[in-house]
Amino acid sequence: MSQQTYVFTADLIGCQGVRRTILVRDDLTLVDLHYALQSAFGWDDDQLYSFWLHGTFWGAEAEHYTHPYHAAASDPRGRSAVARLDELALAEGQRIAYVFDFGREQRVVLELREIRAGGGRTLARCIERVGVAPPLREELLAPEPVPEDGQATVEFVALMSEEGDAA
Repeated sequence: MSQQTYVFTADLIGCQGVRRTILVRDDLTLVDLHYALQSAFGWDDDQLYSFWLHGTFWGAEAEHYTHPYHAAASDPRGRSAVARLDELALAEGQRIAYVFDFGREQRVVLELREIRAGGGRTLARCIERVGVAPPLREELLAPEPVPEDGQATVEFVALMSEEGDAA
């Protein structure tokens, strides 16, 4: 079968009007799609995540794929997100539920909008951003207060570039 490219829209639940459009080659995995989503929304990569291919959050295990380490540690063992997209029998119009960070539960509804012939050189990238995704951590909303001794603690936070979104 010749290579294809999937075009997903990703709507951030609870944040009206926040949407991303992601291109992903079909020879990549759900892990790669996860990284593309993180880059597009500006999220850190230090949390667990899961996908449900039937589109229902916390739904049936048969359609549930999760972070590879979480899958290996589950009892019974879960399905790993290292599953290749071209092996998942995805169809145009299919909705996929995605959760990033099990504690905060950043929920995203993905829709496979289009399957294009050919893969091209680009592995995965965000091609459209609508709205501003809120930061995951509340401490990013306001500067850290200066201690009484006047010595401020500086913490650097890596932010994703608007230009280099390839996962």
